[in-house]
Amino acid sequence: MKRAVLFFILSLMLLNSSLCAIGVEEPQYEPLFLINLLSPNTSAATNQWSILVENQLPKIGIGVEFHESTGWGWFPTGRLWDYPLIDYDYIPTYNEGGYDVVFVGWSWDFDWDPTGLYDIPSLPPTGDNFYQYENPEYDDKLNQYLSTHNQTLQNEMLYEMQNMLYEDLPSITLIYPKSLFGFKESIVGVNTLLLSASSFHSENWDDPADHVIKYAMAADLREWNSFVLESYYDSLWMQSVYGSLFRRNQNTLEWEPYLAANYEISSDGLNYTVTLDPNAKFSDGSPVLAEDVDYTYELHVTPAVGSSRYSKVNTWFANNNSIQVVDSHTINFNFTALHSFAPDMMSFEIIDKSEVEPLISSFGYSIFNDAPLTSNAQNSLVKSCGPFMLDTFGVVNSTAKMIPNPYWDDTIVSGANQPLLDKLYFEFVSGASTAKAELIAGNIDIVDSQYYFSFEDFDTVGIEARTAIDPSHQEIAINMRHPIIGTGELTPLGTEKAAKNIRRAISHAVPRQIIVDDILNGLGSPGITPMPPVCVGFNDAMQPYEYNLTLAREYIEKAWYELIEITPTPTTTTNFTILLLMIIGLTTITFVRKGKRKR
Repeated sequence: MKRAVLFFILSLMLLNSSLCAIGVEEPQYEPLFLINLLSPNTSAATNQWSILVENQLPKIGIGVEFHESTGWGWFPTGRLWDYPLIDYDYIPTYNEGGYDVVFVGWSWDFDWDPTGLYDIPSLPPTGDNFYQYENPEYDDKLNQYLSTHNQTLQNEMLYEMQNMLYEDLPSITLIYPKSLFGFKESIVGVNTLLLSASSFHSENWDDPADHVIKYAMAADLREWNSFVLESYYDSLWMQSVYGSLFRRNQNTLEWEPYLAANYEISSDGLNYTVTLDPNAKFSDGSPVLAEDVDYTYELHVTPAVGSSRYSKVNTWFANNNSIQVVDSHTINFNFTALHSFAPDMMSFEIIDKSEVEPLISSFGYSIFNDAPLTSNAQNSLVKSCGPFMLDTFGVVNSTAKMIPNPYWDDTIVSGANQPLLDKLYFEFVSGASTAKAELIAGNIDIVDSQYYFSFEDFDTVGIEARTAIDPSHQEIAINMRHPIIGTGELTPLGTEKAAKNIRRAISHAVPRQIIVDDILNGLGSPGITPMPPVCVGFNDAMQPYEYNLTLAREYIEKAWYELIEITPTPTTTTNFTILLLMIIGLTTITFVRKGKRKR
């Protein structure tokens, strides 16, 4: 309880200092209209920035009638995605049972696919476009984006889509969060962005001092089935052991051949003919064959295996004939429809058919539930065609020790590098304080971001903090059917342009840098559009809406509203809201990776 009270006091002090830093004594104005705010109380940070924004709105003449903060258990069901659409055939305002604005966040893949959020076919009740954003031009660009494999053309469409969302503001993007890792200073070759997404190239990692890296994890190893891959921590060692046809480039993040030598795409974009690298070998020296790839995909659609990619494979490959072995080093992938990010479906971890198929015949699919290097499967299920091979695996102490795959070297046509490390460990270390102490003592070389350290934790000589922008964003979502801030029909001008100017005013009233510096302690960057800057095709020429209350008020006046200044009272409903939301939000901020989802 003492810890909770202390956190409450510190959080309140932090928020008050933030309000002072942005000029809380600036004049407020008679409310031109009232809106209601919705926010999830899932983290202290979300509570703080939602309150911060609430306190900004009266400074540009927007009154807050009510701020509701609640958990996700009820939050989306009643007012957003599952709004009943009985009295209204659209999601109405908060006072009519829907919402006005809502604080929400999304996680993405590096290939940004916003299908289902902002396009007209995804309007309620069939889709998740709860913004109710309707822009046929945006839909056209989205369709073009999803109808080509050409990265240059995709980027052109992405630039235009980003610009439309930036101008129309159905989503006022607040921040992009960052993950923070602790590193021994001498460690090289680690792309923290790919590390945070468990899509890294461990063959590039090195500690020149001893060629050994020990990585501290914040949770146990407990998911041993490589076809499931839902645990971030187990995926770390799997990423080093299993090879795949394609993997993301270490620098550009674009897909490139890994165990594939080259590939061809049919004119309709539905067929990929992939040639395997003839030098690709498993860790016993046997070649990686097209039959191994085909068999791997068969297992993904075998229910007894329990693959987390079961539905994806069934969606994109109609039947067993969709993947065809041409010869020992050539394989055809026949997609059911054009897939703009097809390499993602050809980046699955490959196993050795010659060993696994007989094991299944003898012992059944239960072998996938056995810990690595044990029971009937022994090392067959973890037989490596990646840069490292599993040497030992500790079930009790949750440690995976790996050594280089002797047949993985730079003779591979696809350009894979020979592993620089002699040993690579992924170890469970319980508690942030222990992990930090082990890093300082030199017993650990990297500590994972999910210990949730701060920059101050790594101010010791010889260690350093390294960050990665997460492929996610936090936003203020706007109900585009709201008669003032959405359609503009109840503004003095009565136009959509007036509503757009109000949304621009709100965006200019958001102190994004304050949120990053004072609430996230530097672990973030100001938001621009819903597409995070780490996604392929991000337009890095775009800048965040600057925090400028004068400019924000000018946009309010462009909607033909007249601002009338009032003297703020020392005690307001907002002050009570600050206390209430801080009390119910005493939780740590956590960021979910992988896949588009609400947060």
